[in-house]
Amino acid sequence: MSTVSLSRCAGYDPDDVYDAVKRSIDLLGGMEKYVKPGMNVLIKPNLLTDSPPEDAVVTHPEVVRAVGRLVRKAGGAVWVGDSPGGYGKNIDQIFDKSGVRHIADEEDFELMKFTTATFVDGMPIAKQVFDADLVISIPKLKTHCVTVMTGAIKNTFGTVTGLYKAECHSRCPKERDLAGILVKVHSIVKPALTVVDGIVGMEGDGPSGGSPRAMNVLIAGEDAVAIDSCIAKIVGLEPLDLTVTKQAYEAGLGEADLSKIKIAGEGLDSFIAKDFKFPKTMPLRMIPNPVLRWALGFVGFKPYIDRDICVRCGLCRTACPVDCITIDESYCGIDCKKCIRCLCCHEVCPHKAISIRRNFLTKMVWG
Repeated sequence: MSTVSLSRCAGYDPDDVYDAVKRSIDLLGGMEKYVKPGMNVLIKPNLLTDSPPEDAVVTHPEVVRAVGRLVRKAGGAVWVGDSPGGYGKNIDQIFDKSGVRHIADEEDFELMKFTTATFVDGMPIAKQVFDADLVISIPKLKTHCVTVMTGAIKNTFGTVTGLYKAECHSRCPKERDLAGILVKVHSIVKPALTVVDGIVGMEGDGPSGGSPRAMNVLIAGEDAVAIDSCIAKIVGLEPLDLTVTKQAYEAGLGEADLSKIKIAGEGLDSFIAKDFKFPKTMPLRMIPNPVLRWALGFVGFKPYIDRDICVRCGLCRTACPVDCITIDESYCGIDCKKCIRCLCCHEVCPHKAISIRRNFLTKMVWG
């Protein structure tokens, strides 16, 4: 039986976070169960874009600090790395703005840039994943406009290097197809331990355009499918409502039946979020009729650039897998005829200049 631990934490005070992280991992057997003296341990947070911690876009650095301290206390060396969205984005800038460089300097953690890949089953996975003796994943509890939620399974997609992420989105713009890629990557990376930063999560149009939402929870376990199933329950969904979770469960990567998951620590029901806000795109994915779902999905929503907010940084244009975004001094816009609705542009924009708009037909159906 898979075990998932839940610990309450009301904020990011360093001592409170450390105590809650330690409690969560102790409920699983302690960090010493995973880390042995002399091990190199890769910690993989969610560093999606150059966003400050208070925006709830990235894993909070205090959670990274707490996990790293426990690794070092168990005798391991701490590496911290990610390959963020934006494909070519300045990882040094992300390390700085996210606060991860600050805690790495204070704690003597080694920052890793995922620039070199090892190909496994056709997937370019960061070399450090295989150089490390152990991988610990630290996702952020957030909504996602394509996959509805992003958590334990999807966080490992950040080990895919370079422009291949764009190729994946180009080939797999639909949730079902992208889910297959995410499950495949997770099966390769296989983190030994996952600790979800759900102290302050994100609701609405995540993973970067939503709003912070206090959830007050740290979730830890070895089974990413079980963890994501618990996240689903917390936000008011059934685990198999989420395509990524469903495909990972069907692939035998973990347990999605909540009755077969042992909850350690505080009970799951005590963390249920009332009136949790999902992405505007989510209703399309819950339509039972596949023909209607396809029709509405094709015309139902689109990304839109707010020219008053846009700073012309060009990250959306770089991230776009089909080259449908034009940005210059006098104009910024999206060619809707070429757009495949993968929403990569919305995902990587650090300024919330790209929103998701529903058309009149979708509004008539869903209100």
